[in-house]
Amino acid sequence: MNIDSIAIEAATDGACSGNPGPGGWGGLIIFDDKSELEIGGSEQNTTNNRMELTAAIKTLEKLKTFKLKENFKLRTDSKYVIEGYTKWITNWKRNGWKTSSGKSVQNLDLWQKIDQLRIKGLVMEHVKGHSGDKQNDRVDKIAVNYSKGIPLKSNLKESESLVEFFEKSAPTEIQELFSRNELIQKFAEKKYLLSSPELTSLLGEENHLKIKQYLPFEWRNWMLIPKGEKYWIIEKKES
Repeated sequence: MNIDSIAIEAATDGACSGNPGPGGWGGLIIFDDKSELEIGGSEQNTTNNRMELTAAIKTLEKLKTFKLKENFKLRTDSKYVIEGYTKWITNWKRNGWKTSSGKSVQNLDLWQKIDQLRIKGLVMEHVKGHSGDKQNDRVDKIAVNYSKGIPLKSNLKESESLVEFFEKSAPTEIQELFSRNELIQKFAEKKYLLSSPELTSLLGEENHLKIKQYLPFEWRNWMLIPKGEKYWIIEKKES
């Protein structure tokens, strides 16, 4: 990257363990000369929505210092950020920063900040989380690492080396177990709800009877807990 580099695209993501709990955010800016800039940070007591917003805010602040290509895209898996930035803010401002029901806007300080940082022509694009999108996976890793208090550069290198080891050296069943645990961790961090068939697919048919009973149970480092009448949530077991 040099003084004449033009930013062509960006990606952001946030993560939180506990919601509220320790959180992290990550951003990635890509330039026309194929150089890249990664940024990230953490907060001790926060929420997932605040981290998603903070990731976008910090990235917009950085983008203000660069030349941007026309129709610049900032990509995120947070519909909360996109809907707020493109739609909700307009009505909130019209109502004196109140919701349609007259209540105070949650995370008002961050919404006002992001509104001040608007960049003309910038487009926010939704990308499905954990779908194999390279940029989204990278900012997710940055955010998760920061939420755990692990330095960005050293941890990314360690993680890449570990993944490379498994891809090249580990037996197939160990590779599958590693991938399964990685997926479970992501579902737990994002507090995603899973249906019983989805959970069976994730954990394997050998856990089908436990899932069918629809009672809490343990699987390795995780607790599987029924939610509502047909969904499950994954939580890390207390050590």
